[in-house]
Amino acid sequence: MLIGMGITMKHMFKIRKGNVTLQYPEEKWPRPNRNIGFEPSVYNTIRSKLNVDIDDCIGCRKCERACPVQCIKIDTIKVPKEADLGATSNGTVKRLLVPRFDIDMTECMYCNLCTYPCPEECIYMTGGPNSEKKPLDYEYSQYNRDNLIYEFATLTKREIKKFTAIPKQQEIL
Repeated sequence: MLIGMGITMKHMFKIRKGNVTLQYPEEKWPRPNRNIGFEPSVYNTIRSKLNVDIDDCIGCRKCERACPVQCIKIDTIKVPKEADLGATSNGTVKRLLVPRFDIDMTECMYCNLCTYPCPEECIYMTGGPNSEKKPLDYEYSQYNRDNLIYEFATLTKREIKKFTAIPKQQEIL
């Protein structure tokens, strides 16, 4: 025990200039240039995050089923055939409302498996090795873990009621 305390005291009294803790995220250490086995100018080395183009989502839930850690949560509502939800950018007609599309990035293991089964390619990783080279943006830290749950669905209760309401002609029958 005395040896351990002696080492601690030695480090305490021989502290070097600049050997201090930074006040992150206000202060940041510069990112070191290092050899990671390939040319960093052509390969993105950053950890990415999932994004969803909710306007293209058809609510098939294939990404939710493909996720090995179940960090994707999707709710869908079937609408009457007469309701026009529009089409995706690929021309697929939407038949389901998506009032909830949440991704919990605290659980995500960044495997990218959810992006492959999507028929509309609306879920994708930003950054990562297969995307275009962009400025380094690796700072996704938050003070509160709840801020790492991304909610992509933007439907309001009024919009849901508008699309799920039965037309008046059918009410009479």
